[in-house]
This record gives sequence, structure tokens and C-alpha cells, in this order.
Amino acid sequence: MPDEFSRTIAFLAVVMALLFAGIHFHHGNILATLYFMTGAILVTAVTHLNVRRGLI
Repeated sequence: MPDEFSRTIAFLAVVMALLFAGIHFHHGNILATLYFMTGAILVTAVTHLNVRRGLI
């Protein structure tokens, strides 16, 4: 159960980061867009590494 919960939380974090990036891009705020896009990429990379190592 904790493994599935951790993966779900990581997925929701990426979805929220991409959603916020889209909202800020729509309003013309490029720095906030880059911030959230970078966050989404980092969360995806860290989650991928943790899954490969068997941590989650």
C-alpha cells in the first residue's frame, strides 16, 4: 500500500506542476512557467530513480 500511495502522490505532484505551468503560461508569466516545468521534470526523475531502486 505505501508503494502505491507514494506513486500516486508523485503523479499528482507532476500533474499539479504541469497545471500550474499552463496557468502561468496563459497569463504570460514565463519565469513561473519555467519554475513549475522544472519542478515537474525533477519530480518525475526522482520518482523514476526511486522506482528503479525499489524504494517505492
